[in-house]
Amino acid sequence: MSKLLSNTVRFSIADSDFYFKKIMIKTLLENPFNMLLNDCNNGHELINRIYRRQEDVFIIELFMPVLSGIEAIKYIRKSNTETPIITYSGTYQEDMAEILSKIPNIYYCQKQSSVIKDIIKGKIASDSFDYATYSKNWEQQPLAVQDYMDRQKKSQEELSSTEIQLMKFCYEGFSNKEIGEKLNLSTRTIDTYINRLTEKLGLKTKLHLIRFCVENGYYNSSM
Repeated sequence: MSKLLSNTVRFSIADSDFYFKKIMIKTLLENPFNMLLNDCNNGHELINRIYRRQEDVFIIELFMPVLSGIEAIKYIRKSNTETPIITYSGTYQEDMAEILSKIPNIYYCQKQSSVIKDIIKGKIASDSFDYATYSKNWEQQPLAVQDYMDRQKKSQEELSSTEIQLMKFCYEGFSNKEIGEKLNLSTRTIDTYINRLTEKLGLKTKLHLIRFCVENGYYNSSM
């Protein structure tokens, strides 16, 4: 597959998970050379919006209502076999992987914003991402995926209601000072709590904490 002549990556995305899609778009648009062409909630919306071959990559959730990702991919490939497609699911689906392996220019990966970003940065815009190795590891998961999910589940089970509330406040855009005012705690105390929480979850920054909150459904928690 030829690489882009410029640094610009034009993408269209179809994902029924509104909050994950929101995080995914925000993550990709952190790079000023990336350009969003279509923001769709399902495969049907996507195939009705792509009139010309403008995309450098399609990002498509594998399982969606109305028209699934796999059906949208098949439709696109009837007239366009060249534009790369990244498709993803929460866990490795062997039957879907077998179907996708017969379709050209497909990257199948885990539903994780950092992985999708790495594939676009290192495979669509350049050739620095070892997708073959990643794909082999992805194929050999459930072990790695299950380990990842077990670690995430363990971390989640250990989260207190206060920690979950902290994540939700971060997701809702409140500053540490504003969170402190809501909980009647000092800003320094909130700083400490958030630092401890990110360390506990193996995350690096508050932004990673927000992504964790979205990708694990805590934004919708009743706690």
